[in-house]
Amino acid sequence: MTACSGTVAPDAGPPVGDTGTTRVDSGPAEPPPPLRESVDLLLVVDNSNSMTEEQASFGAELPELIRSLSLITDQLSVGIVTTDMGTGGFTVPTCARSDLGDDGVLRTTGQTAIAGCAATYPSFLEFDPAVGADAFAADLGCVAAAGTGGCGFEQQLDAMLKAISPAAPTDWTAPGYAPPTFFGDSAGHADGANAGLIEAGSVLAVVLLTDEEDCSASDPDLYNPSSATYGATDLNLRCFAHADAALHATSRYVDGLLQLRHRPERVVFVPIAGVPSDLTPLPGASIDWPRLIGPAGTRDPRMDERVDPANPSRLTPSCNTPRGLAFPPIRMLQVAQALEERGATVGIGSICAETGYAQPVYDAISRALCGPAGCTPSCAPSCADRACGDDGCGG
Repeated sequence: MTACSGTVAPDAGPPVGDTGTTRVDSGPAEPPPPLRESVDLLLVVDNSNSMTEEQASFGAELPELIRSLSLITDQLSVGIVTTDMGTGGFTVPTCARSDLGDDGVLRTTGQTAIAGCAATYPSFLEFDPAVGADAFAADLGCVAAAGTGGCGFEQQLDAMLKAISPAAPTDWTAPGYAPPTFFGDSAGHADGANAGLIEAGSVLAVVLLTDEEDCSASDPDLYNPSSATYGATDLNLRCFAHADAALHATSRYVDGLLQLRHRPERVVFVPIAGVPSDLTPLPGASIDWPRLIGPAGTRDPRMDERVDPANPSRLTPSCNTPRGLAFPPIRMLQVAQALEERGATVGIGSICAETGYAQPVYDAISRALCGPAGCTPSCAPSCADRACGDDGCGG
């Protein structure tokens, strides 16, 4: 005899797929635990000669940051680049590689002067809960200790954009993606040397760690010590004096970041820069943009860009502490404000303080994952808890 329609012939045994046991109907199956959304984090570290203490302070806070992030996401990838993007081929003191510098390529070199650091690491590090937050943070600290031999013409914004922009549209870029170009008509590295750091659906977070203003030039002749156009201006003041004529418009970076995700709130931007500590917002508070970058003469006077009468070859510092000087990061704050106005998630940190670097980074990523109130430590909501984009998680 044969078995038909799920009936069982005598001595034939249970139908295929049946265990032969009696099943108890306990109602609908419980849903699986919510998926914790992934975070792809780029750290842009100023490696000019004034950053020794600041790099050390940031490294000391990495364990706290990673432990906090591990409570709201267990899918975390981190890459690190420096602010050294060369000087357009011109020979400039403190800039060892004049053409492209470190070129926005993810660092793989560990700081072997730190106990326990290896000489080389992967181009980006992926958090493994089985290894633990402290071990992961220690490895990050080895790579983030980028030294102080970098170019004094810091290009924080171009380094960021080149590191995470692909040369062509990908499955994770927004419709209409327009690849930016860089010095020498070169392209971004996100689908080349830096491939794998950014994935579809992730929160894309960028943290800038710097004590100087951005000097990403559209006209590389700005860096030329013998320039016929800019040569009458002290090298240290050119980025300020000729910003409108020679630097990229800040809209390049606002548009460039937003086109890397399908939804703007999935972009996180946190400059930790020369903002006096008392001007940074408390957790949950709004950023006071008029005090930071309102019209000159109306903003906080420490944020006014003006030549220092006590030292005419530099601007007046926004911070002057025993750790050193920092200067108003007006361009980076303009990018931050414009991103916030267009729906991105923004935080502001102060490099003038000795501690507190981790908090604005965690707060901003938490808001990107969980909404304006941020995440509770127990879990982050899954993408299914919100209206998602067509890529599954709104990326």
